[in-house]
Amino acid sequence: MRRRPHPKWPDRDLLLLHAGGFLGGEEPEDGAGLQLFILQLLLASVLVYGSDDGGGDAQDQLEQLTYAQAVLRHLRLLDEEDEEDEDPLLRFVLPPFVWSLRSTAPAPESEDVLEAEDHKLEAALGRPLGPVARCVLMLFPEQKLFRVADSNAEGLTQLCTHLLGCNPKTEPGGAYVGGAYLAALAERAVDAMQGDAVLRIGRLCQEAKEMAQQETGDKWPKGTNFWQDDTFLKNKDTSDTIPQPDDIFRATTSPWHDDTDGDTTLQPEDAAWVEAPSPHPLSPMPAPLCLVDNSDGNKLSLKPEALAVLRGITQPVVVVAIAGPYRTGKSFLMNRLAKRRTGFPLGPTVQAETKGIWMWCLPHPRQAGVALVLLDTEGLGDPNKGDSNNDAWIFTLALLFSSTLVYNTMGTIDQQGLDQLRLVTELTNHIRVRVDDPNSAAAAAEFSRVFPSFVWAVRDFTLQLRKGEHPLTEDEYLDDALSLKPGNGRMVQERNEMRRCLRAFFIHRKLFVLERPTTDANLARLEEVREDELQPRFRQQADAFCQHIWGKAPVKMLPGGRQVTGTMLASLVEKYVATIVKGEVPCVESAVTALARAKNTEAVAEAVAEYRKGMEQDLVLPTDSRAVLVDVHQRWERRAVTLFLSHAFADNERTFQCQLMRELEAAKEEFCQRNEKASEQRCQAVLRELWQHVERRLHCGDYAAPGGAQLFQDDLDHVLEEYKWWPEKGVKADAVLEVFLREKEPLAQALHATDAHLVMMERQREAAAAKEAAAREAEVACLKEQQRSLEEHCRQLEERLLEEQRLRLKEQNRMLEHRMKVTVLCGGTSMLWLCHGFQCYAKEHQMLIEEGYKREAKAMQLQIEQLQEEKKSIEKPSWISSAVDLLGSVASFFLPGHLVYNSLGITDQQGQEQLQYPAGAGGELG
Repeated sequence: MRRRPHPKWPDRDLLLLHAGGFLGGEEPEDGAGLQLFILQLLLASVLVYGSDDGGGDAQDQLEQLTYAQAVLRHLRLLDEEDEEDEDPLLRFVLPPFVWSLRSTAPAPESEDVLEAEDHKLEAALGRPLGPVARCVLMLFPEQKLFRVADSNAEGLTQLCTHLLGCNPKTEPGGAYVGGAYLAALAERAVDAMQGDAVLRIGRLCQEAKEMAQQETGDKWPKGTNFWQDDTFLKNKDTSDTIPQPDDIFRATTSPWHDDTDGDTTLQPEDAAWVEAPSPHPLSPMPAPLCLVDNSDGNKLSLKPEALAVLRGITQPVVVVAIAGPYRTGKSFLMNRLAKRRTGFPLGPTVQAETKGIWMWCLPHPRQAGVALVLLDTEGLGDPNKGDSNNDAWIFTLALLFSSTLVYNTMGTIDQQGLDQLRLVTELTNHIRVRVDDPNSAAAAAEFSRVFPSFVWAVRDFTLQLRKGEHPLTEDEYLDDALSLKPGNGRMVQERNEMRRCLRAFFIHRKLFVLERPTTDANLARLEEVREDELQPRFRQQADAFCQHIWGKAPVKMLPGGRQVTGTMLASLVEKYVATIVKGEVPCVESAVTALARAKNTEAVAEAVAEYRKGMEQDLVLPTDSRAVLVDVHQRWERRAVTLFLSHAFADNERTFQCQLMRELEAAKEEFCQRNEKASEQRCQAVLRELWQHVERRLHCGDYAAPGGAQLFQDDLDHVLEEYKWWPEKGVKADAVLEVFLREKEPLAQALHATDAHLVMMERQREAAAAKEAAAREAEVACLKEQQRSLEEHCRQLEERLLEEQRLRLKEQNRMLEHRMKVTVLCGGTSMLWLCHGFQCYAKEHQMLIEEGYKREAKAMQLQIEQLQEEKKSIEKPSWISSAVDLLGSVASFFLPGHLVYNSLGITDQQGQEQLQYPAGAGGELG
């Protein structure tokens, strides 16, 4: 063992336990090596298994740890006989398992796997698993593997970091423990290993806790043990307390020397977390109370006030009951156990003072966190009662209630004293251990398991403890008195039967002899007698008696090793008294079963409450994954199961443990549902926030245009991308997103449909525009062709008209020439007219006038004028233009005007004027 200050937590110590190595691979024998391994399991808060890989497979090396399989044969958690399915329960009390595997050069890929799996041992094991590997994975709550290479210090650093981060050592109930607890646990475990019995972890831990509490309670300076500074019943003038040599057990804690850093003394304030006293120390009762009353015609009844006090005691109780013949000083002896002169009433007369059973609850003078319950019973054989059953039931209740029974008699252990214990032989008629086996010999043999330890106090003892020439101890004197006597007579057999019953029922027996306490004159006022007025020999004997009760009287236990608290004792008292009042025989198994049912129900409720409290404390909803919740659940499930097992008892059918499993599973599902709900709300809030931008664009109509669907899809993709990287969404991120997309699908479809319609309309408009443009182009082309055709017609018409003009001029000239010829022939003129044209023709006309040819001259004159006009008309181009204009007017009915005008070489205004007055042109043309 080596103790060092913890490098990570200044208020803790690091205790290193190193055991010798062993040859792996061999079948472990039940020797020192296995015992050391088991002792390490019990003491350690983390177990490190170191080995060399030897160049082989990791699983093959793990199979060398054959001690792990042997643990199942030597360790058990509970005390019940039915242990078939208890192996998995050991994981709740055994430490985590860390394997330090030394290797020369571990493969990089194997290190990567370990890093990725957080150094979990199972990740490095192949399949199928070997028997040792399966055992390790089943036994230990956590299994880690660290490879430590000679050439690389990183593995060693990781190992040390992990070990220094492990939790401190705790008891099965979950409370931190310190050196006193570990020392007591080691001592109890080593003692238990001396035999062949299986080690019961629950019992060992409980005993170690009691020893540690007793040690720290006796040595603690203040506040732990009320008997160190008893001020509850003191006053300024007188003191009711009886000074004792060991009233105050003070001892400084021994320095715990460090082997290199000098000695470091463990101070009380530094060790406050190591062995904390009971959080609710018991306040002593100022005076006894009647618990069981029989004053009403010997009918038993319980006093509510005393029951209320008993129910309020949550600490384990040491119950000391005293019984015996009336007026033998029982109350005086019980007052000394309470360290008081007064308390239980003392009487100076022959009349019995105590009726029924009286109770006095006090802090235990030796054991911190334990209550001492003193029961003073009504004296046996009181002639004023007149009912023999009264003695039987009072004695029976004293047996059932107590963990130590003090039988008080006067004088010596003679035949008369033994005869007064005849009730012992009748116990099988007044008590049943099992429901289904009331009177069998097997049931009677089980009485020793439920009966208290037996202390016989012989008062006013004046004889010498000698047998012949040999001195006897008190216990030898008792054993000799209980030895069977020879003889076959009925009386001898009956008395031997009584002796056999005493020896069989009370395995642990102790005898104390006490001389007369004081003079006869003072006996009548014992409550007023000072301590120095008592006989020194009596004070010595009484002190020995009290020291034995304070130091050896055990805590009240139930079958199965369960400690009884004051609350539990109150339930048992009610059950036993109610059974007797109904006229039935009290049954230990029945009472314990009823108590177990109630306490196990409370244990289930307390464990579930602890689980819920821990989950509420450690769980931050929503979790990133279900695995996070499961890890927290598993941690608090272990705590809840450990807490349940530390409080539950007599659950042989595992009924309440199954109930706990169901309730824990239901609670886990509730947290899962809450986690999912929180995740849903979180994800919905995130999506609402991200969707606001899209919502604004929807209201603005940004998507109500061609291409809006693609714009919407781009914005939606942006929302999904931001949602993907949004932290702390929880386990319902995908499900909420799926619902969100499903809800937005109609909107997307509507936008796609609208976009398709708008695109179709745009395409139709573009097609119509293109068609219109094509039609215009075709029309323009057609008009251009018509324009060309018109221009061609006009050109040809103009050429034709010019030709016609030429021909008409030619014809006109011919006709003039012919007329001239006719005129010459008729008038005798010469052909000179033709040469001189119209001038000659005019001269001729003048000559005719002058010569008297007036009528002919007039006709000639008309012809000449007509010819002149025709000639002018033919020579002028206007008639050609008129013809062309007429053609344009006709073409304007099927050709645009500008084309016609362009073809004719005139402006639009001129064309409009001509179209407005077409008759002039036509008339002119005509």
